[in-house]
Amino acid sequence: MKLIIIPLSLLLLVGCASKDYAVYVDAQKSMSKDLTISETARLAALTDMAKNSDPAVRATGIMLLQQLQQGSKTVTVEPPKKNWLGL
Repeated sequence: MKLIIIPLSLLLLVGCASKDYAVYVDAQKSMSKDLTISETARLAALTDMAKNSDPAVRATGIMLLQQLQQGSKTVTVEPPKKNWLGL
């Protein structure tokens, strides 16, 4: 009986950990895709502002484009925590 319980419990622990990691990877992929889409839309809007005929709008668009080059933000999700065995 003890020989069956130990492998079964290890199998359950490994199965849970792999599911959490799969969810983590999917979340990272989804966030990366969403961030890329939103950045593309923002750049398109700023480019349109820089091409505008109104000097105030053009200056604001150029200023915002320059601020974009100075820094970028990254969005991350913490990886799943290890179980009590450290696996």
